[in-house]
Amino acid sequence: MVNLCISSETYMIDTQDVAVLNDSTLSAQFHNRKKIVILIGNLEENIADTLLCGRDILEQAIHDGQKFVPVKIAFITKIKRFDLITHFIKKMRGKYKIWSSNIYHMDPREIRRMKIERSFRDKSSAYTFSNPLYRHSETERKKRYETLYNSMKNGYDDNYPIEIMLLRMLGIKDTVNNGHHRMGIALECNLPEISVRFSAAGQAPLILRPLLRIIAYISIRLKQRKS
Repeated sequence: MVNLCISSETYMIDTQDVAVLNDSTLSAQFHNRKKIVILIGNLEENIADTLLCGRDILEQAIHDGQKFVPVKIAFITKIKRFDLITHFIKKMRGKYKIWSSNIYHMDPREIRRMKIERSFRDKSSAYTFSNPLYRHSETERKKRYETLYNSMKNGYDDNYPIEIMLLRMLGIKDTVNNGHHRMGIALECNLPEISVRFSAAGQAPLILRPLLRIIAYISIRLKQRKS
C-alpha cells in the first residue's frame, strides 16, 4: 500500500494545467472523493504528474468556463509512517525530496492570500539576510532587485517557477520554499499569473499532527513578522 500524503492547502490552479493531465493508475481507488486532486510524479525520474480524482468536477469547470479550479496536491512518500525524526532535519528530508513534473499557473494574489510565504520581499527588504554569508552591500542589493524587476515587469518567465514545498514546515504545513523575491515583484507588477512547481518529501506522523499544526501556525506568523 502506498504512503499517500495530501497538501495542507487547496490551490487555485489554471484549469487548463489540470486538464492536460492523464488519470492516475490509482484513480479507481479514489474515484469517490468529491474534489480535484493532482498526484505529483517525480521530475528527476521522469515520472509524470497525474490526476488522482475529480475528473468529473474538472470537466464541469471547463464547461462553465472557470479560469481556475480548487485543487489538492498529493504525493507518495518513501519516508516511513512512524519516522519521528526525518521531517525535522532538512538534510535528511532532502534525501526523499521530489518535484512535480509539470509547472502550474496561479494568481500571485491568491498565494499571498493563502499566507504560505515564509517572508515578504519588496524593494526595501530585498536580499537582506541575517546570515552573513548571504549579505550584500546596499548597492549590490539594489542592483540585484532592479535586474530581477526588469526581467519580470513585462510578464512571468515559466523557466523560473516558484517552488512550493508540500508539508515543508514540520511535515504539516505547505510553504513557499523558493521564490519570495519573485512573489513580491509579481505582486508589485500586478502580474495576473505566475508559474509554480510543487516539491515534497513526507508528512509528520498522525499522532503528532494536532500539536505540530499549532506550532507551524505560530512559526510561520513569526517568520512573516520578522521579514
